[in-house]
Parts: sequence; structure tokens; C-alpha cells
Amino acid sequence: MRRTLNLLCCLVLILMVNIPLSASASTGGNTGLTGLWEYPTAEMPEDGAGRFGFTQNSPYQFYFLDLAWLPWLEVNARFSTFDSIQTGGIDKGARRYMDKAIDLKFMLWHTKNPSQWYIPSLAAGVVDMMGTELMKAYYGTATWRWGDFAATLGYGSDRLNGLYGGIEWDAADWLTLKAEYSPLDYAKDRAGGRRVLRTDPSTKYNAGIVLKAPWGMHGSVSWQRGSEWSFGISQKIHLAGPILGNGHKKFEVPGGFRCANWDDVESQDLILRIKSGLEKFTRVRDVEIRLDDSEDGHKRLSLSYENYGYASHAEAMSTVLIVLASVMPETDSLLLVAKNASVPVVKAEFPGTLLFDIRARTLREDDPISAAVFSWASRDIDAPDRRVLASKGENELKAMLVYEPRIDQTLDRPYMDRLNIDAVYTGRYSNGWGAVADIRFPIYNNVDLDDIYGLWWEKDLNSHTRLQQAAMTYANHIGGSGRFWFFGEGGYLDEEWFGGNIWARYYGKSGLWWLGARASIYHDRAPWSFAGLTDHRLMYRNGRVIDTDNGKDWLNAQWLQAGVNIPGLDLDIEADYGWFVDYDRGWKISATRHWDDTALGFWYIATDIDAPGKDFTRAGVHMEIPADKWLGTWFGNPSSHIWEQNTMLISTWKMHSGRDGGIVRTPERFISQLRPVALKKNVEKMLREYCSYAEDENNTEGDKTVTSILEYIFH
Repeated sequence: MRRTLNLLCCLVLILMVNIPLSASASTGGNTGLTGLWEYPTAEMPEDGAGRFGFTQNSPYQFYFLDLAWLPWLEVNARFSTFDSIQTGGIDKGARRYMDKAIDLKFMLWHTKNPSQWYIPSLAAGVVDMMGTELMKAYYGTATWRWGDFAATLGYGSDRLNGLYGGIEWDAADWLTLKAEYSPLDYAKDRAGGRRVLRTDPSTKYNAGIVLKAPWGMHGSVSWQRGSEWSFGISQKIHLAGPILGNGHKKFEVPGGFRCANWDDVESQDLILRIKSGLEKFTRVRDVEIRLDDSEDGHKRLSLSYENYGYASHAEAMSTVLIVLASVMPETDSLLLVAKNASVPVVKAEFPGTLLFDIRARTLREDDPISAAVFSWASRDIDAPDRRVLASKGENELKAMLVYEPRIDQTLDRPYMDRLNIDAVYTGRYSNGWGAVADIRFPIYNNVDLDDIYGLWWEKDLNSHTRLQQAAMTYANHIGGSGRFWFFGEGGYLDEEWFGGNIWARYYGKSGLWWLGARASIYHDRAPWSFAGLTDHRLMYRNGRVIDTDNGKDWLNAQWLQAGVNIPGLDLDIEADYGWFVDYDRGWKISATRHWDDTALGFWYIATDIDAPGKDFTRAGVHMEIPADKWLGTWFGNPSSHIWEQNTMLISTWKMHSGRDGGIVRTPERFISQLRPVALKKNVEKMLREYCSYAEDENNTEGDKTVTSILEYIFH
């Protein structure tokens, strides 16, 4: 192995003079974190990108999801299993020890200029920061890159055990070679009082290759510890675009005849052309149009619409603009009003020259999209007065497959799952009203509910057909400014709760901050019933589900809330303080990163009742992933459906503390994308990608979007 490493080093040094200076896509190590094999480097994926995959490195196995959650922060969540350590007894069988962990890497300084190759990128981080912390360590690392060649030197504490280093060479678009010096102290890897790796490694050198497919899949083969072959496979993901791959949003360009000036077309004919284009190329409804021709010759088009078919409101507005650019004569100004549940939410005023730029597929340096003004729209806005598309998309019926995994939530069976068919109704009515109904039909159920090692605290995961949700929703302005909103909902909120939620929110200018309050009332649903409620409060205790007459049948909760948006990152930070469902009092802090219609956030709850052995109550992850970011990878069809999931990161138990009950539609789901500051940014980005010159400039390959903490603070 030492001879192999020496040969690789010599080959790299010989070829360095011929290596072109180009950006290199990063690769993951054994655990998924960007790095060599066992050790991290000072590189990370581009913003919003990452990988998920699996590594077999006996006796270790790693299942991971790695993501550049911020331009300077890489987050790696993983399950680790140890073949050498078994749990369970004779009656319950034995399984490999499984451990959950989160790794973080902070980019302190990132060298982007190839001519400054002598200045390294710098990063620091922590391994295994939550949970059992069996493999916890801290590290700092430096990486020098010369085109396709990189060298790393770092220092790690605890199991990372001192100075380490390694080299990488991207020999071809499809091949990367990596080697490292690994002083890792495997004796510190212990579970249940036993060593995971029973004998010390025969060498401190690891080397291998990574094979890279054009569609973002990586496969690795390496020789590690002088005794084991390691194999890994991963798939690149990107939350800022189609999740699998680096493609851009594809728009169908309308064709047809466009009039050069207003004198060549009657107003009624122009409205019919706009109507025809919107019907054919967009998924919007409730369209109203007004054409203005002032005495001084100023030409203006005003158009309001409601998006019913896109998960992205920016995509809806961009598509409307593309259609208008294909049919409109020269226009001095343009006003678009985006509505939700027929309520005006945001207005956008554009210079008419934007339509010319869209037709030419070239936005100038002083392009009119940057000059556009986005602001809140009040109910009494001077709205268009000719309706051309009224009711399309008002009612929607669909059936969909729903897969429910339960990972590492029992002492005996690490993976359980259920597959269902859901019949879903969505109603989009007028004046802020809406409705949702979801009936779930389990067709396959592998979830053990009945004994103490099963999910006795999740009895709703049974094999019975159940009413999953059925509720009315409401959202509307209060007052005339467009900033003060009221949200309400009531009915069967989810599989556990019947009740209602109300919110009151005041949004600051452009939606950069907000203040508000929330009040909720809940009653437990009977887990084995289609739509029934329990007679009393439902409790989970000592391996049993108890319908007890102790305590109140109806539960209520109240919170004061505040939020702020960091525009450059589109990061929402929210703080809630008040009484949770079980009358414990405390805080909930959440930070949610948005990539237009996709979101990933982390939340942390600390009340006066903490988790056993912890100084907080609950912690978890919140995800919002549009259906067309998965299905659109193959089919490209737009869809308004967004898959939403909250997952706890620590405890497997549903303690009676830190719970906030069921929700059908949060204010964030209703209004977050439509905040003026967010919508303008995403529409501008989408139109720039649509225009031909921007395709190369916005290519996500490489590390153009990686930004160090120092760069972010000082720039």
C-alpha cells in the first residue's frame, strides 16, 4: 500500500504541469461528508447541492444524506451500523448496532482565484454532534487546489487523533483518485462497551478511486486499513433545480403572431390572444385583464391571476410573462397581481421593455427585471376589470401513492414501512376559502404495532382505511395595507388530531420580518377509527396506549411568534414562545432555508419538560419537496403538490411535551413564496435562466456558489 501511495504521488507531481485550471466537483468520503476517505477536506458542494448514498466499509456501514445547506455550511446526516456488535436477545433475535449522527463543516475561507493556488481554503467542523455522540470529534483543515489536483492537511481531536493529510486528482471527467494518511484511533469507536473494530489497522494509509457518471452518480472502490476493501455509491442532488441532476427549468415558448404596436390590433382581439396563450401554456386561473391607453400615449397592461398548477409561484409568474412577451405589442408598463384563494397577495410593476428582453432571450446589464418593484397588494387594489379565465382549477381530485418509512424507531426492527393509496380532494374557492380532504387506503403494512418493541405509540399506523385530513381553510387581509393577515383552519388536521388553528400576522416591508400569534385547540382522534374521536385524552405509557379519563378532553395551546428573513440566503428564522399542547411552556426556534419552492429547515424545542438525558425537549428536520422536482426529472410536467415532512432527530418516543399539534396549511405554505422580497428574487433568477445568455453563467457545476463565512460577513 505504501508503494501504491508513493507511485500515485509521483504520477500526480509529474502531471501537475499539464493540469488545466478548472473547477472540480467535490466527492464524498466514507460517511458522506465531502472529503478524502476517513477525513474531511476544506471543500464542499455548491450551494443547495449534496448527495445521498451508502458505504460498506466493514465492520462499518454508513447511510447518509449530505447537503450544502448554506453557501458556507455543509450538513451530513447519517445512520451508522456496526456489523461486529449485535443487539437483542434470543426471543427477539439479533441485529447490528445502529447509531444516528450529524456532522457539520464550516467554510472559513474559500479560495476561488486559481492564480492564488498558494492560499488554501480553510474549514472547521464537528463530527457526530447529536445523539449518542459515539464518534464525536472536532477538526480543522486546509486544502490547496491546482486545477484538478488538490492536497489537504488537517488536525482532528478525539478519534480523528492528530495530524492527517491526503491528495486528490481528477484524472478525467469520470475518474478521481484519492489517497490519505489516516491516524484515526479506531479504539475509540465503542458501542455497548465493546470495540467496533476489534484489531488495530495494519497501515495508516488508504487509497482508491471514484467513478463518476454524467447523471451525478458516483461509485467508489478503495483499500483501507491495509485489510479491507471499501465500496460506496451515491447520487448527487440539487435542491435549487431538478433534484436529480443539474438541469434548468424548461419553458415551452409560445409561438404565434405578435403585433408591433397597439394601433394594429383591437383591444378585444388582444385580450383573446392573451387568453388563448395563458390557457395553452400556463396553469393559472381567475385571470382579469385591463388595457389602458392614456391621453399622453402611455400604454399599460394590468393582469391579475391565481396559480393553481405550479409548486413555484415564481414559475407561475415567469410563465405568464413569457406568454405576454409572445403576444403583446410594445408596452410602456406592466402590472401583475398574484392572488391566492382569489385574495390579492403581491403586485409586481415592470417596465414594458422587459417583454422585449424576454422575446430577445437576452437581459441587458441594466435589465428591467432589476428595476421591477414588488410590494404587498391590498384587497382594494385598483384591480383589472375584465375576467377571461374564471374557474379553472377550482376543484381537484387525485390519487397518489404514499410511502411511510419508520427508520431506527424500535429496539428490534430498524426499518418498518407502510404503502398507501390516498384519494385527495383540494378546493380553491373565493374570498380566501379553501378545503382539503384525504382518505388513506393502506395496501401494504409492515409496521409492528402490538408489542413493546413495535410502534405502540403510533397506533394510527394500522391497516385500516382512515380519514387522514378533512378541513376548511381561510386566509385574508385585515385592514387595507396588505400586510396584516388572518389565517384559520378547522377539522381533521392530521392522523392524530381534530381541532383548529388560527394565526394573526403583521408583515414588514417586502416581508423581511413579521410579528404574530397563534392559538390552537385539539382533541385526540381514535387511532383505530375511520373518523372518530377518543372518549378522553389519549396517553402513551409503558408500552400501552391508554384512553384515560385523567386530564382534559380538549387541549389548547398559545404562542407569540416572530420571524425574520435573511434575503441573501432566503433563510427564515422563527421564534415561538408560549404554551404547547401538553401545557408545558417554552421556546421553539427554527431556521428554514428556501430554494424557491423547496425548503429544508431545522427546529429545536426547549420547554420545562426535557427529553431524558438532554437539556432540550425535541429537535428535528422540516422538509418541503415539490412533486415535479422528482417526477419532473423524467416527465417534466408541472404540479402544485408539495411533499411536507417533519422528522425528529433524537428521541424515538412521543413524549407528552414539546408538541404543537396538527396543521393543514401553515401561513408559510400560503404566503412564504409570495412575499415581495422572495418572489422578486426567484422570478429574476428564473428569467435569467430562461434567457439564453444566462444558461452558461448559471451552470451549477463546480463550486461557484461556495462562499466562506468571512466573505459573507464582510461582503
